[in-house]
Amino acid sequence: MNLKEFYFQNIKPDAYHYIFFDSIKNVNKVYNVFDGEKEVKDYEFEVFDVEEAIVKFKELCQPDVNFNKEKTCWFYLLTFYLFSMGYEIKEFPRLLARPPRNPSDFTYSDIRNRIIANGEDDNGTVRYATRRAFVAGLTFEIKNTHIDIGDSIEQKFIEISNRNASFNNMSTDEKLAEIANLIEYMLKKNGKFINLNYASVCFDYVSDEKITSYRKKMQCFRHSTNEAIAERKSYSEEQKAFFVDYGLVILKVIHVLTNNTLIVG
Repeated sequence: MNLKEFYFQNIKPDAYHYIFFDSIKNVNKVYNVFDGEKEVKDYEFEVFDVEEAIVKFKELCQPDVNFNKEKTCWFYLLTFYLFSMGYEIKEFPRLLARPPRNPSDFTYSDIRNRIIANGEDDNGTVRYATRRAFVAGLTFEIKNTHIDIGDSIEQKFIEISNRNASFNNMSTDEKLAEIANLIEYMLKKNGKFINLNYASVCFDYVSDEKITSYRKKMQCFRHSTNEAIAERKSYSEEQKAFFVDYGLVILKVIHVLTNNTLIVG
């Protein structure tokens, strides 16, 4: 996973993490008075998966880390990636959603203050060993969807994605856009939307009308007009998490019904 590429593919101008855009874009550039700004570094920001990203993040939080340009970029990219994957840190629930511009505000000040508040300091001194133990114990939890979509639906997400991304490798906004796209893909046959017997599986909790209403709400995640961006911005992260969960429920119902060919009308 190239974290820098992931950031540029998924960041939106209205997102908090966009404030790091220029720093990330220019991380490999160096300025001097003779040549101006030139790209002379070749920093790479690769992790194998979420587990390795968490390990790397904890390494950055160690007390002996000095944040140069490269390490600062790592901090920005890791917080964006883990937040986009639906994670939060139990001890600092808002950190991944709104990381500080200066990483040491968290890795030094916030961690130190929390250790003191927990009574684990030594008369106001926070020893390195205590900080290392505290960082090692940070708990990363999934805060978004817990719904298992199954291999068949996962494969469909990969097929319709412009970048062949799996569902869990999408940001929240991208997930919502692709859920809307996949609902349309699964329901549209020969240019027309089919009607399914939703009541046979989920009573009146999912219907043609509810799906139509959901799809209309999700249109703002499929477009980049000023109006669409403003509408996306109006939803909280909790509301977006609900939209993801509800959209996956709709997709699972459609998948069951179309495989069983329970079509009406």
